[in-house]
Amino acid sequence: MRPPVLIVGAHRSGTSATTRALEILGLQIGQRLDSHGEPKALQQLHEEYLRRLGAAWHSPAPFIESIRTAVGERDCAAYLRENLRREFTRIFGYRKNPRGLWLLTRLKFGAPWGWKEPRTTLFARAWLQIFPGARIVHVVRDPFAAALSICDRELRFQAGGDAPSGKINNLDYCLNLVRIYTEAGERLADSETYLRVAFEDIQTNPHKTLDETARFCDLRFSAKQLTNAAATIRPLNR
Repeated sequence: MRPPVLIVGAHRSGTSATTRALEILGLQIGQRLDSHGEPKALQQLHEEYLRRLGAAWHSPAPFIESIRTAVGERDCAAYLRENLRREFTRIFGYRKNPRGLWLLTRLKFGAPWGWKEPRTTLFARAWLQIFPGARIVHVVRDPFAAALSICDRELRFQAGGDAPSGKINNLDYCLNLVRIYTEAGERLADSETYLRVAFEDIQTNPHKTLDETARFCDLRFSAKQLTNAAATIRPLNR
């Protein structure tokens, strides 16, 4: 099984659209996914560890303080490794049906695969201990646009009856949260397998930027697949 592609970036930074396009270009990302293309079990895996440290995706400071230490990084990697040993199939969103078994068999024969889950941005150093050589696609977006989207989504959720998620109904708080995730992603830039992609570039020139990103991920695709992938990207002015 080849090392995975980790698509990282702050919430609401264009990672979902990027992942959908890369899937069209040949990246395998599992079956049991939510509407944003994320394995729910992986979300839960990350969030449970954050909770152990008194953190959450929208309040990551205690986790970041821990993961910056060698002991914290080792403990986090051990937690991820043990859960993968027991539940790899479920965590990465594969079903126990004929198609799921076929997809898992493809992994054993070297099919390109990976996942998108924004908390991975925080956990990436630990994941790299488990999957050395993993390719990192770091999607960044204008911080204000990402923060505004986080804040707007939270207000919609609260209007629908959801309990508040920390302070993310505050735009300044969301701006700082985007900064935290962006800096966490940028700390991976010392890896030879790191690529930083501005989502605005994908929106402005999807054919060129997706072609470059997919080649970095070592995907094999046709011109028709590239055209289809580019067509899924909403232009910048919309």
